[in-house]
Amino acid sequence: MASTSVVAPERLGVAPPDHRRHRSGAAWPLIVLFPLLPLWWAIGVSGLVLSMCMLPLAAAVILRRRLLVPRGFGLYLLFLLWCAFSAAELTTGRQAFSAGYRGTMYVAAGLLFLYVLNTPRDRLRPEFAVRIMAGFFVLTVVGGLIGMVIPNISFTTLAKGLVPPQLLNDQFISDLVSASTSSGRAFAAYPIYRPKAPFIYANEWGAAYAMTLPFALCAVAKARTRLSRDAMLFTVAISVFPLVFSLNRGAWLSATAGMLYATLRLARGRNLQWLRVAAVAVMVIGALAFLTPLGDIVATRLQNGYGDAHRAELYGESIDLVRASPILGYGAPVLVEGNLSAGTHGQLWTIVVSQGLPGLLFFTGWLMWAWWRAKRRLPAGHPGDPVLRFWCEVTIFIALVQMPYYDLLPWGLAIAMVAAALAWREELAFVRVTAPATSARVLAPA
Repeated sequence: MASTSVVAPERLGVAPPDHRRHRSGAAWPLIVLFPLLPLWWAIGVSGLVLSMCMLPLAAAVILRRRLLVPRGFGLYLLFLLWCAFSAAELTTGRQAFSAGYRGTMYVAAGLLFLYVLNTPRDRLRPEFAVRIMAGFFVLTVVGGLIGMVIPNISFTTLAKGLVPPQLLNDQFISDLVSASTSSGRAFAAYPIYRPKAPFIYANEWGAAYAMTLPFALCAVAKARTRLSRDAMLFTVAISVFPLVFSLNRGAWLSATAGMLYATLRLARGRNLQWLRVAAVAVMVIGALAFLTPLGDIVATRLQNGYGDAHRAELYGESIDLVRASPILGYGAPVLVEGNLSAGTHGQLWTIVVSQGLPGLLFFTGWLMWAWWRAKRRLPAGHPGDPVLRFWCEVTIFIALVQMPYYDLLPWGLAIAMVAAALAWREELAFVRVTAPATSARVLAPA
C-alpha cells in the first residue's frame, strides 16, 4: 500500500499565505515583461524582451535549491525537444532566424512558468501578481486610446537606428524594431486607424487585450477599496472603444467567448452577483452600439472581411506543406509569397508547419492540461484562492480559442504561462504527496 506523507509547502517552493510584506523583487520577470512594455516599445525591442529574459530566468530557475516541475509540464518539454528535432529541416538563413526567434521565446515562456510556480507566495503575493497583470490590461487600453486619438504616428526607435539598413528590407525585421500608434486606415467610409500601441501589430494588441481582460475582472473581484474597483470597472467599460476601433474580429470573438465561458461556469455555481454584472455589461454595450457609431463600425467590419481570401490562401498553403512533411515540419514558417510565409497567421498554423503534427499535439496538450488543472475545484478548507484560479482558467481558455487565428508570441504565451503558474501554485498552497502516483515531482540537484 502506498504511503502518504505531507510535504511542507515551503520545501516545494510554494509557501502558505502569511501576513509578511511581499518582496517585490521576486516579481522582477513580471515587472520587466509587462509594466515596462511602453519603454521596450519606445526603444524598439518589445518583440524581443521575452527572449532577452531567457538567460536571467534560466539562471534564476537553475540556482534554486529545489525545483517543482509538474508532470504535465512534460508535454511542453516534449514540444521544446520537438522544436530542436525540427530544426534539422531548416533550409535558409531567414528560416533559421525565425526558428531561433521563436525558439528562445518558447524556452523563456517555459522558464517563466517554472519561476512563478516555484516562487513562494509570501515573496510573490497572488494579489500583487494580479495587479501587475491587470495593470498590463490598463496599459493595453491606454495604448489603444492613444492609437485612436493620435493615429498613424510613427517614430524611429533606438533599435531601428542600430539595425543595418540591408536587414530592414525584410518586412518582419523592420516591423520588429519599429513603433507606431496605429495601423493603416481600414475603410474609406470611416476615419479609423486600427490602434496597436504599445505593440507591434494591431492583432497583437487585440490578442493581449482579450487575454488580460480576465485579470482585470479578477482585480475587480479582489479590489480592496471601492475606488480601485470602480476605476478598473471604468477602464473595462471605456476599453470597448479601442476594442471596436481595432477592427479585430479575433479579439471580439475571443473576448466574447471568454466572457460567455465565465458566465456559464459561474451560472452553474449560481453566482448571482456575476450574473447581475454580466447583465449590466450587456446593456451598457448595447446602449453604446445603439447611441454611438460603434454599432455601425462593427457591422461594417463584419460585412467586409478584407484579408479573408489571403488568409484562406495561406491556410491552404499550410495544409499542403503539412501533408508533405507531417512529422518534423519545416523548422519555421515557409516563405510562399513575397515576404509572407505560410504558418504565420495563427499559433496552430505556425506550429503545425514548423514542428509538424507531433509538435502541435504536445503544445496544445500542454495548454489543455494547464486549463484542466486550473479548472479543478479545490477541496473544502483548502487555503488556495479559488477566485484567482477561476480567472486564470478563463485566461488559458481564451488562449486556446485564439490559437487558430492569432500568434501567441510574444505576449499571449507569456500571459498564459503566468496564468497556469498562478493557478497551479494556488493548488499547491498545501500539498499532500502520495507515493508513487504524484501529480508533481520535486527535482533537486544531485
